[in-house]
Amino acid sequence: MPTFFSLKLIDLAAIAGYFAAVMALGFWVSRRVKNETDFFLGGRKFGKGLLVMHWLCTGTHSDMAVQVAGASARVGLGGIWYQWMWLFSTPFYWLIAPVMRRLRVITTGDFFRIRYGRGLEMMYSLVALVYVALSIAVLLRGAGAAISGATGGEIPTETSVIVLSILFSTYIMAGGLVAAAYTDFLQGLLIIVLSVLLVPAGLSLVGGFAGLHESLDAGMFAITAPAGAKEGNAGFVISMSLLGLVGIVAQPHVMSATGSGKTETEARVGMCYGNFIKRLLTIAWAFTGLIALTQFPDVLAEAAPGEADAASERLFGRAIREFLPDGWRGLMIACLIAGVTSAETIMVVAAAIFTRNFYAHLARDKSSRHYLWVGRLASAAMLAFSVWLAFYAGSVTVLFVSSVQVIGLLGPAFWLGVTWRRANAIGVWASFIGGILLWTMMSLDPKTLAQVPGLREAGSWLIGIGDVSGLREWPEPAQIVLRLAVQFGLLFVVSLLTPAPRASRLDPFFARLLTPVGREDEVRLETPGGTLAESATLGMEGVLLDYDKACKFAYQPLRRLGIEIPRMTWFDWAGFVAAWVLVGGLIVFLLWLARLGA
Repeated sequence: MPTFFSLKLIDLAAIAGYFAAVMALGFWVSRRVKNETDFFLGGRKFGKGLLVMHWLCTGTHSDMAVQVAGASARVGLGGIWYQWMWLFSTPFYWLIAPVMRRLRVITTGDFFRIRYGRGLEMMYSLVALVYVALSIAVLLRGAGAAISGATGGEIPTETSVIVLSILFSTYIMAGGLVAAAYTDFLQGLLIIVLSVLLVPAGLSLVGGFAGLHESLDAGMFAITAPAGAKEGNAGFVISMSLLGLVGIVAQPHVMSATGSGKTETEARVGMCYGNFIKRLLTIAWAFTGLIALTQFPDVLAEAAPGEADAASERLFGRAIREFLPDGWRGLMIACLIAGVTSAETIMVVAAAIFTRNFYAHLARDKSSRHYLWVGRLASAAMLAFSVWLAFYAGSVTVLFVSSVQVIGLLGPAFWLGVTWRRANAIGVWASFIGGILLWTMMSLDPKTLAQVPGLREAGSWLIGIGDVSGLREWPEPAQIVLRLAVQFGLLFVVSLLTPAPRASRLDPFFARLLTPVGREDEVRLETPGGTLAESATLGMEGVLLDYDKACKFAYQPLRRLGIEIPRMTWFDWAGFVAAWVLVGGLIVFLLWLARLGA
């Protein structure tokens, strides 16, 4: 049978069939898009099943399988924590999702606007766009590397990046979040196949779990890497888990995904359980890395110094090529493509942030159709920038860690902003600038800094302080914990020492945060007086809430301390506890698999 790019005709047929199905579905549902709310939030009409698959696909990308498999090949099962860093955050999603949905805005930039003002809206939007660009670059780089490995290098990584970005971007520019969510049903099924298909195929080649234990050191089966390892050890798990919980609320796609649910229940079921499916699939990626290391030990053994990360990330693609028969190989590449198309949601989010939080301030009072087309063009521009980043990145892991740390800089502003009335814009600026200075001092590569002429001198001075103080010698987990502590501390102290925000801004904001979706009529503001703050009107579609009435949904003793937290119901507590049971179950399941065949 003839081959093209090391693929048989049956493999190419599987890939073509996937493209035909997903693009047809994407363009078909794009007919529902009439305005910017439809494009950016799907009209807030998504149900539980759709949101579970939407969250699975939004949070699960091909690069993650590539990265976790590579990290597990380097340090053992401890490599799983590059994605399980959010495992201990997942129960909190049951509580976070209703908060996001109650804000009733389209983007997280809108949150910064109504809580802190226009300046911080713009600052958040810049950081969020950098995060989005890095995230899409991670997706493209990881999938491109895997496809290159699956075709024996006949399709270079760069070529894969360009082709993939063109193919999935077309129907997203037309259909926005509606097209993304509905195609996620098909893509979610393929992502599950992507995750589990290689494990039984690989185990049959290495002699099952027993053969795996015979070939690898026992330490490779510990669920954390040995102390002293640069990744996957206990300190790494703790620090990355903290960073994940702090930063998840600032990730721009979270507001869009939760905001698209019909009610709070849809939002929390989708966010919590869509991500639990991902946590389960991550186990398969980790074992794929161990199996690939056993079968291809030369990949890491022959890697040049400093090239271990990039070399290990080729293992997943090589496993596809060597483990799977004809036809299945094409299906797996289609699955990789499905994992890349999860970038579609991130593109929509980037378009929303640019359009609503930048462009709309410059071009006021335009039609909804005008902003819709600006959003489409913005998504294309963001994709082009991400492709450029993907070309020049050293490895998927470098891009991933950079993206998580960038967005983590604004996590404290969100957490204190939705719970503490005293948090103000000056405190957020102090927290953000302090975080950047510490990050530069402790972690920034001098070679990278040298390429930015405007920052070269100041950055070199900060790096020098880091060297003299010894902070650059601290392990990365300790650096992360220190930075988070400094950021929260600065926000708290500076907010206390500077003027408190006006009640006219805070009361409407906390009224929407305390009022459950669907119960607005109980706390409706009957007779608005004077000019209303934007925090009372943005995204509310004409419904105005009375803060004094909404306070019945809060904990009254905490309110006296300036802390505004919605009172939890039995449904909140039951779901939260059930999620922690699932966390324990996943850890026990991983431990059982690690000992199987020993």
